[in-house]
Amino acid sequence: MMEKLTLTGPADLLAYIPHLLGGTPTESFVVLTATSGALGATLRVDAPMDAAPLGFAQTVTSLAAEDENATACYLVVYTDETGEDDRFPYAAHVAALGNELATARMPVRKVYLVTSTHWAAYGTTEWNPLDQVKDSNANATLTFMGSASTVDVYNPALLGKWVEPVQVPARTEESVEQARRGWVAALEETGTPDTETARKLAAWFQDEYIRDFLMADTITTNNGVIIDIMLGKFDGRPDWKRVDRAEGLAFELMKVVPEGQRAPMLTLMGWLQWLKGSGTHSARYLKLAAEDVPGYRFAELLRELIGNVYIAEVAKNPETAYKRPIN
Repeated sequence: MMEKLTLTGPADLLAYIPHLLGGTPTESFVVLTATSGALGATLRVDAPMDAAPLGFAQTVTSLAAEDENATACYLVVYTDETGEDDRFPYAAHVAALGNELATARMPVRKVYLVTSTHWAAYGTTEWNPLDQVKDSNANATLTFMGSASTVDVYNPALLGKWVEPVQVPARTEESVEQARRGWVAALEETGTPDTETARKLAAWFQDEYIRDFLMADTITTNNGVIIDIMLGKFDGRPDWKRVDRAEGLAFELMKVVPEGQRAPMLTLMGWLQWLKGSGTHSARYLKLAAEDVPGYRFAELLRELIGNVYIAEVAKNPETAYKRPIN
């Protein structure tokens, strides 16, 4: 893990964000808190669209204020919306957010605008090519250290088209314990499970009751209360390497079942991305889950939470939040 990265200018700062979030945001507001010359927490929310400026600003500020050590922040607006003036998209929201953050004693130092074609200091006419971000020292350093600005284990081209459905096991006390032991064993092993093992694991995930236990068992530190675990309320910092392993395993399980049985694994992937603080990736997986099994309840509930800008408790605390690995 890299101990420290020095950012020498806006291009470095903008290059750092995709490495933090696992991809370049689109139609988003990103707030980076700062204190004593160092960056703190990173918060990404969907662009406000039709949301009232003051309400949006108050919501974002309350979330950013979870970093109690912050004394300032940076704001980056990612959008291709232009409105009346392409230098000032969401001008009322940016102004309201600046006021609210200043009131919260974490004033905005700089605001940047990033579109699909250029980046700029917000409100200026000096547009800069995105290659400046790509060629920045921060991006080069992070890439050299093994980080990737876009990480996605989901590749639909690898999913089988002619796969037999798995049979959902009868739910008994013995089968629940067997499922939990099997899932924990898979998480603690390395490599890809064989087809028989993968199909057995995928079958257990089809039962909603067993699925919830397996999801909870993914987290190494929790208080044992399923609803709290699902909301990201843990009693310590999770083993994030194990979480990464679980996400990769979920995709492997999807390979051995047909359409219509992939929603549980997609929901697991969406939940894990939400715990990591990546609402964009989470929303994508949960949308795919809802398409695989229309009306899949847990995916719908998580989508509602994300739509209401609800952030998992574990992602709010810098001490417990996910830090993208640099190998």
